[in-house]
This record gives sequence, C-alpha cells and structure tokens, in this order.
Amino acid sequence: MALLRLVGRVLHGVHPEISHRLGSLLFSIPLPPCRCERRWEVGGVKTCGPVGVAAGLDKTGAYARFLSFFCPGFLVVGSTLPYRRRGNKPPRVARLSPYSLVNAMGLNSPGIDRVVSRLAGLDYPVFISLAGFNAGDFLVQLLYLRRHYRPAAVEVNISSPTYRGFWRSLPELVNVDIPLFVKVGPSTDISSVARAVKRAGWGLVVTNTFPVEDRRISVGRGGLSGLLLYRYGVRLLERVRTYVGRDVPIIYSGGLFTCSQLREVLKLADAAEVLTAILYFTPYIITLLNRCLDSLR
Repeated sequence: MALLRLVGRVLHGVHPEISHRLGSLLFSIPLPPCRCERRWEVGGVKTCGPVGVAAGLDKTGAYARFLSFFCPGFLVVGSTLPYRRRGNKPPRVARLSPYSLVNAMGLNSPGIDRVVSRLAGLDYPVFISLAGFNAGDFLVQLLYLRRHYRPAAVEVNISSPTYRGFWRSLPELVNVDIPLFVKVGPSTDISSVARAVKRAGWGLVVTNTFPVEDRRISVGRGGLSGLLLYRYGVRLLERVRTYVGRDVPIIYSGGLFTCSQLREVLKLADAAEVLTAILYFTPYIITLLNRCLDSLR
C-alpha cells in the first residue's frame, strides 16, 4: 500500500486531462487475463471475486484485456450507446481532496458494435453497461447483445448526470436471457425503480456519481466520485436494501478504497465496483481489494 500511496501522490501532481491521456495509452496494452482463482456469485452471475471495475473507466472495450490482468471480480465495460457520440469537450475531469474526482465525459461512446468487437475472445466475466436517451436506445442494444455477444450480465444505466434527471423511472425493456442490473443514483426515483426491479427479478447497482457544480469543467458541472461520495453511497445502499429486501442482488459502487469499507458494504450488498481508486492508486488496488475475500469468509 505504501507504493500505491507514492504512485498516487505522483499522479496527483499531473493535470487530470494529461493523466487521462497517458492512462489511455497504458491501459490499451493487451495483457493476459488473470487466472480466476477466487469464486464469487452475484444474482446468479459467477465472477472471479467480490470487487469489479465500474462502468466509466473502459468505455470502449480497449482496456478490458489490460484490466483483466489484475484479477478483478468482473469488468464493467461502457456505458455504451447504439451510435457514436463524442461527449463533452475538455476539460472534463478535475480532482478534489481527499481522493475524489469530478468528471463530465458526456456519455462518449464509439457505439456498441465497436465495443463488442474489441471484446471478442476475452475469456473473463464482462458486464456491459448500456446508456440511452430514449427507451429505443436500450432496446436496440439489448437486442444486439442477444444476437451478437453474450456478456456475463448487463447494467442499464439510468443515472448518469449527463441525463440531468431525465430517467427518474425505469424505461420499458425487452426481456433477454441475460442477467440484468439497473444502475440507480441521486436523480432516480428509488422506490418506483426498486419495485419494478423486484417484480422483474433483476438486480441493482448503487450508486452513480453525484451531480455537482465545478467551473473547472468545460460544461460547468459534473459527477462527483471517490472518497467524498462514500458516506452518501452507503446511506443510499441502506435505503435501497430496505426497499427491496434480501432477495434482490445489489452491487455497490461509490468511493470504495479499503478492506474495511468493503466489509461494511458487503453487509448489505452482494458485490462491489471501483473506479476512482484505480485512477489514484493504479489497477493493482483491484487485486488487493479482492484479496480481502480471505478475511471476509
């Protein structure tokens, strides 16, 4: 951990837009996937551990092989769209202390077909996160996955700050024989989505980033992630678990950095995801967090 802290301090001195570009080059290196030695299960989906990589880090599928080397429980790729979208102009990322970020990428995507083509042949648990600005965007992508690529699971992202509260309730979705998780956040009508998910037999991902104003970002606002999000995220997790009971699988995402946090989260959630911790402390933190499994059982 001392080495990871040192790396974090070094990276903290580099402008986040430059760090993002350097990271894009590094994370595109194709490394061999980790051998799946730990076993975990969330909502019937078999994974390689309790902690996966959250959506938003690998939006294009280009990083999946690099990240799989570090033994994540699973990889969430996306969020994707059925078409190409450029997203926002830089600057899109700003740092906050302690160990937090504000980002406004703008749901950039090369399109789901390009993403899936980059994942071909990767033998690792992959979740695909879907985004959409209307119900048709989700339906088209679900049908595309049913025909062209079978991920371990699908996340339906209805909580990105880019939507500006557009999806408060769950859009009508086509039934596919792929495990499905709905990603909720601050803008979501939690109680109505929880009821719909429970009826459908799906799972939930809690939470997305928290919308904040930040004039360092080109669009003047973005989503807060990292340690500053953690307490809010855990309170939302408690609320959601109360709504759905123990039968609905929940994956927690938001400010997770340590084994003690993971222990707290897994009292209520079935698995967890990280993103900002990777950006501050390199992907090796995924390996360390999944080793917490040894003290969790």
